[in-house]
Amino acid sequence: MKWIFRFLTQFDAWLRKLFLPDYRAHFIKGDLPTRPDRKAIYIVKEDGFLEYAAMLCPCGCNRILYMNLIPDEYPCWHLTEHPNGSVSLHPSIWRKKDCQSHFWFREGKIHWCRSLQRN
Repeated sequence: MKWIFRFLTQFDAWLRKLFLPDYRAHFIKGDLPTRPDRKAIYIVKEDGFLEYAAMLCPCGCNRILYMNLIPDEYPCWHLTEHPNGSVSLHPSIWRKKDCQSHFWFREGKIHWCRSLQRN
């Protein structure tokens, strides 16, 4: 009987991972929280306009990544909201210094890019 419970628990965890976003989207006005949640992406609105998205780097370096959402400024990312409450960013996010993380943020999930070999 225990194996059935264990199987159902693992199956539930698998379904949640498959269908629920890993990162929750929080739309906020004003400043970021002093201690950002590791599994959250913050979308900052000011005067009704999206200004930027921010999140802790998923590599674990604990740096805050800021992605500009204002179309008139460069670089700029495009935010897409999905019916399940998740968000996507386009293009990919590539940190050029320090940890050099490179990933896509799609429907609340991190999709790592293959690292380029440098000669």
